[in-house]
Amino acid sequence: MSSPQTPAPGPGRFPLRWWDASAAVTLGVMALIGWRQLQFEGADAAGAAWAFAPLAGVALWYCAVGRRVLTRAVRDLPPRPSDAVFLAVLLILIGTATYGVASYATLQTIGYPLVWTIARRYREAVAWSAGLSCAVCMGFIGQGEPFDRVGGIWGALAVAALSLVFALAMGTWITGVYARGERHRELADALRRSQHEVAALSEAAGASAERERISRDLHDTLTQTLTGLVMLSEQADRALAADDVVAARDRLERVRSAARDSLQEARALVATTQPLGDGGLEAAITRMATRLREDTGLRVTCELEQLPLERERQVMLLRAAQEGLANARKHARADAVVVTLARADDGAAVLRVDDDGVGPAGAAVPVGAGAGAGATPSGPAPIDGRAAAGGYGLTGLADRIRGVGGEVRFGRGPERGARLEVRLPALTAAAAATTDDERGGSR
Repeated sequence: MSSPQTPAPGPGRFPLRWWDASAAVTLGVMALIGWRQLQFEGADAAGAAWAFAPLAGVALWYCAVGRRVLTRAVRDLPPRPSDAVFLAVLLILIGTATYGVASYATLQTIGYPLVWTIARRYREAVAWSAGLSCAVCMGFIGQGEPFDRVGGIWGALAVAALSLVFALAMGTWITGVYARGERHRELADALRRSQHEVAALSEAAGASAERERISRDLHDTLTQTLTGLVMLSEQADRALAADDVVAARDRLERVRSAARDSLQEARALVATTQPLGDGGLEAAITRMATRLREDTGLRVTCELEQLPLERERQVMLLRAAQEGLANARKHARADAVVVTLARADDGAAVLRVDDDGVGPAGAAVPVGAGAGAGATPSGPAPIDGRAAAGGYGLTGLADRIRGVGGEVRFGRGPERGARLEVRLPALTAAAAATTDDERGGSR
């Protein structure tokens, strides 16, 4: 059961501070009333004992036993026999106090809340409330002549009945509120548990999907390249055994070239898990262009605008830039490459990789969605065998970009060579604000 004065269950340094304050104030007011009555009636020592001894008994009983009983009750600990003993003695003390001074019936203001807090079942609370009402009523009746002025025994019964009805109504209402609160708390706990389970399942599913993606990328890239390295090294070994120096050097040159390709692929995979590093998307693209310039001698120029992009989209554009630069290095026979990142008129983020090498025959067209990588109006012209196979390349890039509503186009550049263009739709204001906060935090 609960009452309006019941402290909230839980670890508290002073869980009974409001109970203690209420008991102290009520007993203090009753003592003042008793003292004024003694002055008015000029009572002797026996009258003084009847006036103050029951109050002292209530105070001592509350401090000695009541506080321990209340502490267990407000913390929802299992009940003990001492709970019933405390309530029984409390009822006797309040009845005795009312017999000594009729105004002490006001002790019901702490008696009923104690009953409804300590009793663990509704029936028990009703029974103890009825007992308290009877104790007060008997105290009134024992007063005799002073109480006859307001109706005698019938007046005592009426006052006790009214107090009981009010206590039962208040207790029942508070009990209902407490029960509904408990149901809501249980529902909230169940919802929190469900949310934790969903979060754990989502995390597990995301980790599984990431493992599958990494396994697919490894199979499409490093595994095939390393297999080729093994074959080339075996061929070089056989050539050396046959004293064919020319063939051995050719195979070693191919090993060197394949190893560089493997290194580039490994860097691309690392960029997937740690894609941006320090400085965000613009710095990552600049570092990648610098490596390509140092490895191949290509003239790589970057014209990059800072855009409010969430991390997932930054990674997509970084992968697009990697694919465009890899195409220029492997297939285009280009001398210069220009990487551009800018905001379009409609707010979309647009990344372009233009080279001056050997481009496809037609204008840029969408990649994937029914067209092979590098398809043109005149027919399919894949730029990369792996892309055409749907592995690591333009087709895989297009699948990821389309997943967020974007588009990948590949074809002949505006003047010569090839152009890879990736367009991502504009971000919402909330996403842009989040990205700005992340940029500010990183600085």
